[in-house]
Amino acid sequence: MTEKKANFTIKEDGFHGELCESKEEQNQNPNKIIIICSGSDGDVESSKKCSKYLSEQGINTLALGYEKIGLWGISMGSIYVLLSACYFPDLISLVIAASPCYFVVQAMDSKKDILFDASAYSYKGKDIPYEPYTVKMSLFKCLFESIKHFEPNFSFLYNDLMGNVSEEHIIPVEKMKAQVLLFSGKLDSIWPSTQSGEIIMERLKEKNYQYPYEHIICEYGGHLMTPCTTKLDKLMKANRKYPKETDQYRKEHLEKLIKTINEW
Repeated sequence: MTEKKANFTIKEDGFHGELCESKEEQNQNPNKIIIICSGSDGDVESSKKCSKYLSEQGINTLALGYEKIGLWGISMGSIYVLLSACYFPDLISLVIAASPCYFVVQAMDSKKDILFDASAYSYKGKDIPYEPYTVKMSLFKCLFESIKHFEPNFSFLYNDLMGNVSEEHIIPVEKMKAQVLLFSGKLDSIWPSTQSGEIIMERLKEKNYQYPYEHIICEYGGHLMTPCTTKLDKLMKANRKYPKETDQYRKEHLEKLIKTINEW
């Protein structure tokens, strides 16, 4: 029997990733798969950690070729999974977006604190129309906001945009044919994900969306609304100040994931 490939590279396969399948005795959904999408850092190691953890809980992660395909994405990855389900509605039937944003954002280099005159997302080599920031980004501004709030903080880029985004830059979530599950924390310092999640829910309602959709809001949650720990936990105030609540949210996130995927 040919051994199933588990590691994928850009050179050989066109993408960088790792397949994590549950052990046979744990795998209740052998024909279902969740693709994990990281945030703006594109850190595949974080995605692998999350993938491995979920596979240990009975959830297959990453690979294609299954009867049903769902996407899980956080932060910038949330925009990616929502857009993907809009562009490929007949392929993707479950979208889980943690710390979501409801519109397409401008490209940036968060390590150098530089904005680019381009979209953060493209399709077939062309920019997907994006909403430009109205506030200038600089190293000084980012340092000032981070020191002021005792954690990384980019919310100043988004506060004025919430509810004021051009229609052509809003993610057309009504085009999806997928069940939608959103997670957000009210203490998110990166962008107003709870407000974005509510705007997405309202849009689906207004458009008479025919598939299930739900937004789970965590009172003391921050930006890292993941079902497992991350290397950035200590940087975020919500995780430091409310460790018990963070652990509980993660437990509930995982339980909801498992329940949703079992019923999907």
